Amino acid sequence: MTIDWTYFTPASALAGGMVINIATAILSLLAGRIAGICGIVGGLFRL
Repeated sequence: MTIDWTYFTPASALAGGMVINIATAILSLLAGRIAGICGIVGGLFRL
């Protein structure tokens, strides 16, 4: 396997991951909800 250095962009991947993590933390802290499949399934069982 070789890396195509033209399209290797770790900085933008890191920035995107940080945005997702910040959004998840805000949702968890302010709304008290868990994002993702765990939050969806947990909401179904809370009925």
